[in-house]
Amino acid sequence: MHVMRRFVPGGLVVFASALAVASAPVAYAAAPTPASGSFAATISPVETRSADGNTVINFTFVETFQGALTGTRVGSGVLLIHPDGTINVRVSGLFTGSLEGATGSAIFSDNASGTLSAFASNFVVTDGTNGLVGIHVEGTGAGGATGPATFAGTYSAKVTLSG
Repeated sequence: MHVMRRFVPGGLVVFASALAVASAPVAYAAAPTPASGSFAATISPVETRSADGNTVINFTFVETFQGALTGTRVGSGVLLIHPDGTINVRVSGLFTGSLEGATGSAIFSDNASGTLSAFASNFVVTDGTNGLVGIHVEGTGAGGATGPATFAGTYSAKVTLSG
């Protein structure tokens, strides 16, 4: 078997560049860390209507967080109340505050279901700014109404910060 070898000008530079890229440090996200705390929200209905036997309420809200997440979320949402008393809620807003000492803002969205007196939610926090750049939080919440337009509960989550 005959192997042909050819000199390629710059071949060593290309090889050295490829080797440098292959051995460059790679940024990995830290392992997720647990986070927990409490929340309290006040909603302000904007529009209420009926659709297919359901009551649909568009609202704005202000929500405060204590614990690993400390700050305020301001946003809007839709509350769907079914004839059997169960609910579905979809909300999104801008969280401004801190997470374990890092401060900034981020998009905080969640979906909840259950009843007004006892609901469960799944949420995601992404698209951070300032100290929250690279934030990714996935969590769950549980709570209930504390008044006609107020809600409170607790949350737990896994937090990943990558930069």
